[in-house]
Amino acid sequence: MNKRDFLKSGLYAAGGFGLCSTGAVSLHASARSLSGKENGVTYLHQAKVNKREKVLAVLDQSKPNDYVPAAFFMHFKDKLGQGAIDRHLEYFRATNMDFVKVQYEIAVPYLENIQKPEDWDKIPVYEKDFFEPQLAVIEALAKELKAEALIIPTVYSPFSLAGQTVGKNLLPHARENPDAVAKGLQHITESILNYLGEAIRRGADGFYISTQGGDVRNFGDTPLYDKLILPFDKIVSQEASDKALLNILHICDYGSSYNQIQKFVSYPGSIINPPIRLADGTEVKTRDVQQTFGRPVMGGLDRLGILAKGKPEEIKPEVDKVLKEAAPNFILAADCTVPGEVPWQTLRAVIDYAHNWRIG
Repeated sequence: MNKRDFLKSGLYAAGGFGLCSTGAVSLHASARSLSGKENGVTYLHQAKVNKREKVLAVLDQSKPNDYVPAAFFMHFKDKLGQGAIDRHLEYFRATNMDFVKVQYEIAVPYLENIQKPEDWDKIPVYEKDFFEPQLAVIEALAKELKAEALIIPTVYSPFSLAGQTVGKNLLPHARENPDAVAKGLQHITESILNYLGEAIRRGADGFYISTQGGDVRNFGDTPLYDKLILPFDKIVSQEASDKALLNILHICDYGSSYNQIQKFVSYPGSIINPPIRLADGTEVKTRDVQQTFGRPVMGGLDRLGILAKGKPEEIKPEVDKVLKEAAPNFILAADCTVPGEVPWQTLRAVIDYAHNWRIG
């Protein structure tokens, strides 16, 4: 059975729990509830809300959502180990988000012996054991939450891991000898594929796949983007598309904007998470993105805007604007990871508000 048939069959709809805040309008008034508290936020387990089913339903663009999924992400002080497992679990419960987005927190080492482009062939291929601390977090969260929600770990791009490997030498080496740099990027890409395969075996349902390097500060729309970013990004995205149930293509503008995002249309990915604006200040309209890419969109809120600075009553008008302009199949989120100082209670209020919206 292929992925499309699998979705249509309804077999993906594992039973689970949904959440809604005390005082919020329940999606299933008759649902049996269990109250609790996480990180100062009171919540209710709603036994009849299936978050896996609700998120996967977004993929069916033949009809509007009957529920607006929502999710926001942040890094935690506990990066790996039991602390990271606990923080992800607490955050998922407290915010009521609709899938489990596992932060990627294990860096490849900086290699001092990469001093010239020809040295890039020395970059090793990291086997699955290298990623074990990250994989252990994924596995633990999958055991705890997979029946309730999709497990979606983050995947950093080959370009991003190359930056960790060679530091400030990345751009000069790429411009001096792109053919030599491509050999190292191939090794890094193979390492990422090892991570993907083992993450799926440990319980990942799909991935939040970041692309970087095609922005104006780095390679923009130059031939180096076509040689050093596009082919390796697509290998990663295609592998995930072939093996996983749902993947989110994150067009990451952290640190630098894009002149245009149409060049990413050829990338595999079930759902598109675009930036809020382009380098010239042009606003990126989520409905336009859905039409251009032919796929549902996740996003709409600026991670550094009112979401990061405002109170729930100040954020809700912006949510109204985003959802009124969104296409019928949409997940409310930010354009990237939100700052760690944003109160969990604020994110919970925004997510619950979205859950009671109707698009279309």
